[in-house]
Order: sequence, then structure tokens, then C-alpha cells
Amino acid sequence: MSRDRFSHHIVLAAILNCLLTGTAFAGFGFGGDDLGKSGLDFNKGYDVNTVTTVSGRVASSPRIDDKEQVFVDVKAGGEIVTLSLGPSWFWEKRETPLHPNDEVVAKGSKAQGKDGNTYLLVQRLTNRTTGGQSMVRSDRGWGGWSGRGGGGMSGGPGGGMMRGGGGGMRH
Repeated sequence: MSRDRFSHHIVLAAILNCLLTGTAFAGFGFGGDDLGKSGLDFNKGYDVNTVTTVSGRVASSPRIDDKEQVFVDVKAGGEIVTLSLGPSWFWEKRETPLHPNDEVVAKGSKAQGKDGNTYLLVQRLTNRTTGGQSMVRSDRGWGGWSGRGGGGMSGGPGGGMMRGGGGGMRH
């Protein structure tokens, strides 16, 4: 094989490698391995076409993954749904504590991760046990941490203080 032809094959292989690893999951809300085992983009992957409401009991204490995202598992009917609550620094300001066996209602964008788990990118969360409520994302799915109009409401019983900026609750 000539040197020019060999170089051509190397360049072609490099381009294909970039295409396959970088954009194989480039659909709305998906990405490469840098997004973790789920394959979901928890900051930008909100899809208004998959919005649903999940009701159930908290099955785990909130946990933080290696990307600093907060997750909590909820047993809703016969399935476990993992709620994505945003970056840890953002969630800590919500003042809506979650404990195992709390009864919660969460509205958000439901997605199936490539790890086989069901996720809900939470827009609004109500803890029926404590009365606490939090807006995590706007109706369009913009995270309250993004500065693009979401994540305003939090508080305990009778709560509802406006916090965190980004436009609060606009309807």
C-alpha cells in the first residue's frame, strides 16, 4: 500500500472514530460516555414531549454522583424511578428535605437510561409528608441553575418563597 493511500486510511479512520464516539448518542438528551452510565444529559436533556407525573414513596436517601448531580429513588407503583434533582449546590438551597418513606409527587421529563433505569428529570417536586415544594426547572425544562427561567419555589408547609433567580414561576 502506498504511503498516500495509508495516510488517507488513517485520516478516514480518525474521522469515523470521532463521529462514532462523539455523536452516536447525540439525540436530544443523550451523549457519550462522559455523561455517565445512564447516557442522559441531566442538565440539558429535558424533553417537553415526555412530561409526566410520578407519585410514590422515597426508596433511598438522596445521593450525589460523580458529576455532582443529586438523585433519589422513588417507588412508584411497581417500578423504581430515579429522580434527577439538579446539581448538589442548587438542590441544597431548595430546603425540601427528602427521607426514605416520604410520600412525594414529581412532575418532569421521563427518560430511559442506557443503563436500563427509568429517570425523571424533575421540574416540580412536592413532598406530601412534609408539605415542602420545589421548582427545579421551568415548564420548558430550563434548570433553575442555568439562569434561563426556572427553579424559583421552595419551602416547607405554607412555603413558596421565591429563591434562586432565573425568573421563578412564570405562566
